Amino acid sequence: AGPLASPSSSSRRAMAMAVLVESFGGPEVMRVRHTELPPLTSSQVLVNIKAAGVNPSDTYLRLGPEGPYAGNPQLLPKLPYTPGKDGAGVVEAVGSEVSDVAVGDRVYTTNAVTGTYASHAVCESRTVYPLPAVTSFAQGACIGVPCATAFYALHIRGALAPGDRVFIHGASGAVGLAAVQLARFLAGPEALVAGSAGTAEGEAAVLAVGASLAVNHRSVGYMDVLKKAAPEGFDVILEMFAHVNLPTDLALASHRAIICIVGSRSEDIRLNPRHFMNSEVDVRGVFLSMASPAEVAAVHASLRSFLVDGSLKPVVGLQLPLSDAPTAHREVMRPSAGGACG
Repeated sequence: AGPLASPSSSSRRAMAMAVLVESFGGPEVMRVRHTELPPLTSSQVLVNIKAAGVNPSDTYLRLGPEGPYAGNPQLLPKLPYTPGKDGAGVVEAVGSEVSDVAVGDRVYTTNAVTGTYASHAVCESRTVYPLPAVTSFAQGACIGVPCATAFYALHIRGALAPGDRVFIHGASGAVGLAAVQLARFLAGPEALVAGSAGTAEGEAAVLAVGASLAVNHRSVGYMDVLKKAAPEGFDVILEMFAHVNLPTDLALASHRAIICIVGSRSEDIRLNPRHFMNSEVDVRGVFLSMASPAEVAAVHASLRSFLVDGSLKPVVGLQLPLSDAPTAHREVMRPSAGGACG
């Protein structure tokens, strides 16, 4: 789903209007409360949040021990907590050792300390980046996970080169729509960039951001359409649902293609190892949290350049008030807007 619009706050810096999760469970456990923020350390920044990004991982954390992180309880937040890592807004205060941003700067953040579903959030300065004037706060809230993951997958893990044929298997979500735009820039204007979606609205969204071809992955014969478009296969494939689609990706891959797994359920699947051998295909995992500090810095420097020159325009699928956080969590997992969300 798109970002949550935060109401402006005239309260003291140490206070925030925030969504609190006081018990794990469904979307209904999220409620808006006044909460006190911790004092800034020397390396931290206080951001007046104008919009918060909503990502699927936010819903997994909210589910707690009953969700996808059941096997990794150390990754779950301590209750109560405020959801959200991504957001955009204006710097309101900085720690004594912060020199890269200043009070009044427009910024986006990628890993807020206190959660971005709030009027204000405390952030480490290293996770706060300048937001170009051409980029709205709502768009800025869509950068941290979706756009950074897309670029990290294509450029660093996928080694996308000019002229490569690209297929984004599941392109109508936030990561996919960003990936289509970035692939178009990185592979070149004449390169084949194909994407799939599950609805006609999703296909239209994929085409609208620059794809050469959009297919419906729920339709019988969509693989035939892709094979006709790329008889020699695709050189880079981004996969959002690997536990279902990885065998299909292997059938669509070119010689020495790179398949990047961006998303998958934790399920065992059956694969014939010969499929890897015959085409000498590489299958690589993509987990943004594992990127090195140098890679993270390079990703965000590149994203800023793309935002400024217009190569990347984050797609905002839906905007809701802070009080509608439960609706945002339902939408990000099952979009009502035809499968297209940003």
